[in-house]
Amino acid sequence: MMLTSASLVAYVNDTWISSRLWPPSSWCAFRSSIRTNNDVEGWHNQLNQVSRHGKLDLYKLAPLLYREVQYVSLQAVLVSENRLHRHQKKAHKRTQGLLCKYWSSYADGEITTAQLLRKCDTHRIFRPLCSGYRVRQNKVIFIPHPVESL
Repeated sequence: MMLTSASLVAYVNDTWISSRLWPPSSWCAFRSSIRTNNDVEGWHNQLNQVSRHGKLDLYKLAPLLYREVQYVSLQAVLVSENRLHRHQKKAHKRTQGLLCKYWSSYADGEITTAQLLRKCDTHRIFRPLCSGYRVRQNKVIFIPHPVESL
């Protein structure tokens, strides 16, 4: 199958831009404390261990999943009351503190976009996202990664 630029643009538009599942407003991680799916991965790993890495039959798996579901409404209440907190390692807490400081400086107009990206790059915050840019004459120029195949 030959992929044309028109079909690629249509795919991106239908799947990402016009989709109700992941609208562009949900793409931004600016001032978001959770920027990864590590919490979900942790839950999945824990469930995998309890279920003997997928080696349970349906009659044992169903009650296990039902017990997991029982916690959802309780967790929703605790989150809404700010009584459920996530564990954060010291290094991640330090990184989050630096990032919040930089975001505040940027939002207050104290630093430019280029300075924000440099600070994040220096402290290895968002390194994979920041490595594809260059700063020239105080303007940020993003360098796209070549697409090998879709």
